[in-house]
Amino acid sequence: MRFFVEHVVRYALRHKVLAAINILSVALGVAVYLAIQIANQSAISAFRASVDVVAGRANLETRGLMSDALFPELQKVTGVVAATPVVEGLVTLPDFPGEYLRILGVDPLTNSAFKNSKIEGFETDRANASAWFSDPAAVAVTSQFAQAHHLNQGDTLRIDVNGHEDRLVLRFVLRQKDGESRFAVMDIGWAQELLHLQGKLTTVLFRISDPNNPGPVRDQLQRLLPPDVVVQAPEQRSEQVEQMLAGFQLNLTALSMVSLLVGVFLIYNTITASVMRRRSEIGILRALGASRQRIRSMFLAEAALYGAIGGIIGCAGGVLLANLLVRVVSKTVTNLYVLLSIEHFSFPVWQIPCVFVLGMVAALLGAFIPANAGANLPPLRALDLGVLIEQSQKPRPLWILLSGGCLLLALVTAQLALNGYRPAGFACAFLTLAGFCCLSPHVTHWCGIWIGRIFKPVFLMRLASQNFVRASYRHAVTVAALASALAMLISISIMIYSFRKTIDRWVERRLVADLFISPAANEIIGFENFIPKELIQVASSRPEVEMIDTYRGLTVFLNQKPISLGVIIGTDRNIPEYLGGKNAEKYKAFRRPDAVVISEPLSRRLRLREGDAVPIATPLGIRNFRVAGVFYDYTRDSGVMLMQRSNFERYWHDPRVNSLALYLRAGASVEAVIDAIRRNYARAQDYTFSSNRDLRHVVVEVFDQTFAVTQVLRVIAVFVAVIGIVLNLTVLVNERKREIGMLRAVGVARDQVRCLIVAESQLIGIASLFVGLIAGWALSLVLTEVINKAFFGWSIPLRLPWEQLLFTPIWLLPIAALASLLPASQATGPNIIESIRMDT
Repeated sequence: MRFFVEHVVRYALRHKVLAAINILSVALGVAVYLAIQIANQSAISAFRASVDVVAGRANLETRGLMSDALFPELQKVTGVVAATPVVEGLVTLPDFPGEYLRILGVDPLTNSAFKNSKIEGFETDRANASAWFSDPAAVAVTSQFAQAHHLNQGDTLRIDVNGHEDRLVLRFVLRQKDGESRFAVMDIGWAQELLHLQGKLTTVLFRISDPNNPGPVRDQLQRLLPPDVVVQAPEQRSEQVEQMLAGFQLNLTALSMVSLLVGVFLIYNTITASVMRRRSEIGILRALGASRQRIRSMFLAEAALYGAIGGIIGCAGGVLLANLLVRVVSKTVTNLYVLLSIEHFSFPVWQIPCVFVLGMVAALLGAFIPANAGANLPPLRALDLGVLIEQSQKPRPLWILLSGGCLLLALVTAQLALNGYRPAGFACAFLTLAGFCCLSPHVTHWCGIWIGRIFKPVFLMRLASQNFVRASYRHAVTVAALASALAMLISISIMIYSFRKTIDRWVERRLVADLFISPAANEIIGFENFIPKELIQVASSRPEVEMIDTYRGLTVFLNQKPISLGVIIGTDRNIPEYLGGKNAEKYKAFRRPDAVVISEPLSRRLRLREGDAVPIATPLGIRNFRVAGVFYDYTRDSGVMLMQRSNFERYWHDPRVNSLALYLRAGASVEAVIDAIRRNYARAQDYTFSSNRDLRHVVVEVFDQTFAVTQVLRVIAVFVAVIGIVLNLTVLVNERKREIGMLRAVGVARDQVRCLIVAESQLIGIASLFVGLIAGWALSLVLTEVINKAFFGWSIPLRLPWEQLLFTPIWLLPIAALASLLPASQATGPNIIESIRMDT
């Protein structure tokens, strides 16, 4: 402990700025990683809580619309201990824009075995119990929801149900410890009336005698139910959503690991600087009998100190950062996957020690190589490092072999990822990056040689290139660190640019209607509300309207797996682009009976191809539909199946639609049509009217919001550039004090010495640019062709953002020059005589 205090703690206190930078780097990595883990866990917990609100303590549940006349038969199934019916629906709240409530209609007489929320006063007050059954507006809301919106018992709450305004009265309060707060409970009979589901049930919950063996009971129930109603455990619903979110969450986790990787590089540079500064101390300690292990432990302890303090600060910062990140994740999940409101942090306490240890491991990994190098220095060489510099000029061929091995393994892991083992995609990305970074010693060496030849007439540039070559063993690590940050920045930029261009092309082909109409509430709760027949008639009767298309979104089951089904009329002006071409031919096949087309992500997820038969559960039984084609689609990574309206109505007998697309005649004004429809339809204010331009703008906003989290890479790249160059040049200036003193003694001015250091920083920037640009291009191939296809199933043609790529040297080289000013100032600070006499 005394050795630790004297040689580690005191050294850190003497170099407070350097210690603070390293503590900050570890804290940043730990905070980002922990915040993303909290956000991911909170999203999953929020959905599980919403499932628990409905399912309670049920062992099995039905999913799908059914007649309530079936319920008595379901109760009698052997093995069923208790059963209760449920009606579920979503409503919006006009008085609270953007808010919604999940209405649950329950039967108090059969729900006692399932409920996980307590209705205050219901069991003890007969008047309240009477109001429950007799008042069609009586509803119970959670205490959290009431407090958040300043509601009291007896208050009236306006709601919008499928375009019709209604009112509920807050008669009861639900008490619960946690879970979803945006839900309300009312009597099932009144809920059926409110949600326009007379005689229908959305769910039946069951408790069974043998929960460990639900198969026999499930089979009996399935035989009694309509074919399009599925019996499953409530946990399966959570698992299905968790599988949908797995790719998105894994990408966030991988992004957070980038911050920890930055910490590893910075710790490496810091401990290297520490070794260089303390070479005399190392020599003296070794001469006095200190073992190599003691010297190694000294530097590892320094890294552990930074890691421990950074880990503690990072854990606290991660909790604070999660406040912001949870909102971003919640919005993205709602836009792309499932309606989700994250109201409470799911704070996994066990993550704290895990993340703390992760920060410590990152610090020790970064410190091991320089600590080992310092421990292996003989005492005499520790006191004269100039010999080490001369012997370390030429990079070893081993680095080329390592590079080739990493790139070969990257190809293997890429194939594994595309064959279904998705985490291998991130191994592929890491190996690709490592493969090119292994080339940095050779790139650094030859970059210095060639620039020295090009600028041979310029004395300072020639001298800077010679120094750069001499210290290539040191510069190579900084080049690799900076190139890694650049590669990640460039690859993300290429991927986003390619995705944006692909989306633009897709939007131009698919969003071709002139006007889109949908219930305003659907922007909050998804495909829950429908377009009334009167509005369809008003819209189609306009002389400016040439043709009309409709869209209905719902969930159907394919082999017990839920998939999104889109029902359309379809027009010749909106033909999807299909894989393999022949768009007109495949669209013609799509219009035939019992034909569907599927999106590329759904094709990859379910391993379906053109011509395959897909068994879809319909109200009339399982029906096989032929896949007429696989089309490009970028709306959701879970995929979607499209069906003609005529095919849908043959089996579902459901004419309802969620939105309209109007194609206007040439010369017609979109604004004039919107004004005419608003005048001729009384409740037009409850619907959104979006022109083609408006909807495309919304698509772009969703796209930008989806990739907002990845912009943190730009900050990380700049951070690595500045800190890495400062630390590296500080070490080199410290090594070259005697050499710099000699230059100044023979007449080299202070400004020329500063220019020498700045020139060397530019060489670091140039070498990093060379490696980073090539590695970034290769990494973008991995992101688009491996990770994207493995996780999301989208085809994205690679396109290069030349403006961004050409702008990279414009910001990187000035940042490198600015980062070198502090070391350059330190180089001209010491007295000439003291510099020359150093180490003699």
